[in-house]
Amino acid sequence: MTYFLRLLMCALCVTGTAVAKPPLLMPMPVSVTNLDGQLQLTSSHLSVYLDEKYRNSSKLLFENTAFLQNFSSVTWQDKRSAQLKIEVAAWLGDIPRLDVDESYQLIISTKAITLKSQTQFGMLRGFATLNQLLFSAKTPYQLNAMTINDAPTYPWRGLLFDSVRHFLPISDVKRTLRGLASAKMNVFHWHLTDDQGWRVALKSYPKLHQVASDGLFYTAEEIKDVVAYAANLGIRVVPEFDVPGHASSIVLAYPELGSGTKLDEIERRWGVFRPLLDPSNPKVYSFVEEVVKELTELFPDHYLHIGGDEIDDRDWQENTQIQSFMAKHKLSDTHGLHAYFNQRVADILAKYNRKMIGWDEVLHPKLPEQTLVQSWRGHHSLAAIQEAGFDGLLSSGFYIDQPQWTSYHYRNHPDPIKPKRVTAKEVINHSVFTLKRLKGSSVKGKVTVFRDTQSLLAALVYIEGKGHFITDQVAQSEHGFELLIDTWMGPTKLFVGNIESNQTAFVGNTPYKMKSKSENKPSLTALNISLHDEQGKDKSGRVLGGEATIWAELITTESLDTRLWPRLYAIAERFWSPKTQVNERDMYRRLAVMDEFALQHGGRHKQQFSARLKALLGDNVTQEKIANLLKFSEFLEPAHYYTLHHLAYLRDEYHHGAPLDKLVDVLPVESLMLREFDYKVADYKQSCSKALESSLQLQVDEWHKFIKHNKVLIEGIKEWRKPYLQIKHALQSNESQFIVNNNGTIAQLVASLNQYKKVSSLCKNSG
Repeated sequence: MTYFLRLLMCALCVTGTAVAKPPLLMPMPVSVTNLDGQLQLTSSHLSVYLDEKYRNSSKLLFENTAFLQNFSSVTWQDKRSAQLKIEVAAWLGDIPRLDVDESYQLIISTKAITLKSQTQFGMLRGFATLNQLLFSAKTPYQLNAMTINDAPTYPWRGLLFDSVRHFLPISDVKRTLRGLASAKMNVFHWHLTDDQGWRVALKSYPKLHQVASDGLFYTAEEIKDVVAYAANLGIRVVPEFDVPGHASSIVLAYPELGSGTKLDEIERRWGVFRPLLDPSNPKVYSFVEEVVKELTELFPDHYLHIGGDEIDDRDWQENTQIQSFMAKHKLSDTHGLHAYFNQRVADILAKYNRKMIGWDEVLHPKLPEQTLVQSWRGHHSLAAIQEAGFDGLLSSGFYIDQPQWTSYHYRNHPDPIKPKRVTAKEVINHSVFTLKRLKGSSVKGKVTVFRDTQSLLAALVYIEGKGHFITDQVAQSEHGFELLIDTWMGPTKLFVGNIESNQTAFVGNTPYKMKSKSENKPSLTALNISLHDEQGKDKSGRVLGGEATIWAELITTESLDTRLWPRLYAIAERFWSPKTQVNERDMYRRLAVMDEFALQHGGRHKQQFSARLKALLGDNVTQEKIANLLKFSEFLEPAHYYTLHHLAYLRDEYHHGAPLDKLVDVLPVESLMLREFDYKVADYKQSCSKALESSLQLQVDEWHKFIKHNKVLIEGIKEWRKPYLQIKHALQSNESQFIVNNNGTIAQLVASLNQYKKVSSLCKNSG
């Protein structure tokens, strides 16, 4: 059991007369009303009532319902004497659809459970809540009496699952679906085609999987089985067929469909490549139609994703036939050509009763109005989608193949509550800055620091290509200003100097080189116009929800779950729970429980990390050694954002053949131990309590003893020799540095220790 969970469970050891704490649920329901008493169930048997006319239809759903699997036997019973009474207003078709009613009500009395819903899909969400309540019960099979009323905030709550970059078997797919159901997610966006492969077997164009898959693909029978399995969990399966870009696998198998670039083998590198389908070629639209026809036979959902992102237009620019086609159709640029292609594809989809989804780049004045646009670029892009009148989905900020703190995802509202209008009364500083990334262009922008009408510091940040950000997280120092904003990269800490500055910026736990230089300040009037423009734009399109994404460049079947769980529960809460559910500390309180709960649904995040440790220890493995190595890992975090991707690129290991066998590849993305330590430091800062001071110092002393005692064991792990020395230094030194390497970063540990030292000094000086 982790340090954080032990501390949490101890905190919950309250007496019967204590005020009942909120249940340990994630997503948190809309409303929970605690009642007096408890309901005692037993593991051996559960009696259930459901209207007889629905019992045959419910069989497959019940077989896959995790809550019912907690009981040795489940039998039908009359309504009066049943322990679980289910009342479903209408039993719909087997396949869930967008905007289906998923609301439910749970009434747990001392005698029985009543589960009410409008549809069977709401019933499934109620079961998910019951399963979490049963898991966190202090006494086995004993539920506190309560009433829960619940419904989702967004109708589209999904996960993009990339099976292309690294092929992931059906067992991974089904295990992930079970996890999604436990978190009340309802869309499985299956990314099946890309430059590096084609993963679905089609009759119409068989060379796609014969030539461009390395023999790793899903059969029609496997896909139909997955779709049915997902439907029984209340999850829609939406396929993505990537066109006209990310088309290397198509051009390899059928070069006549391409725009110029020829290929001799499957693309093994990661990135964006030249091969594109040729929008001037009638055979391309025949190809699209045949593929769509077969996909609609496999995937019954009304939506089909066509990709449409990251177009490298050089082949279009250099192809004289395509240029003549553009002139003939009065298409002024390749963006117009792309829009023309999308219109043709949308017409084909409509013929087969499907609506089109595409990434940001498909947005165009001539885009068919029923298109759903998914944003990977950021909130500024989602706002443009809405302003153009299109419905949108948000994925930026939910890229869980990237290590990120869970709190960053949790703050990332698809459709945020509109903030209070901010007005500046004084302009303090205006600076330009450049943040250098390890790969790709530098991030450039401007920062204007001001005081608002309450005399509080705030800042308007402009980033080229990403728009404006307003933040009140601004602190002044002797040399300038430190400000925090959530960007598409992660939680970003910027420094701007009074004149010039070369201080380090941070993206989450990872330092990046940054330069800033002061410039002439804008007038107060100009600043307020910019502030009010950002806060006052009309948006006619809806935000249907969002999708987390698990892109698989650095993901394999051996590491998949370490990036999914437990973070996905917090993202699921952001999609399901009310927008007012924003308490990050309470989120982490419940996330610690979800870290264990996920294992009940086949989650292998702990198993995958332990397996890597056992492989390194070889014949010397013991449970005690594994436990100590797991404890040591809580001092480390993988570097955030795309740092690991970029480091792999710089090592020339950013390709399919590169090994992903390091500990950092399965290292948990966040240390819950350090997070809880930080919260205790925050409490100490508020109270300067002697008891908290003693508790915190005791914790640091225990860490120091642990590191000293396990020197031989940890230094025996080659990857951890440098981190071990860094951690030892951080625990001993009064001044520690942030250090990042390929095997993990101790940046959060250093930040936690430095904050503790700072607060301890303040409290001692004040008292």
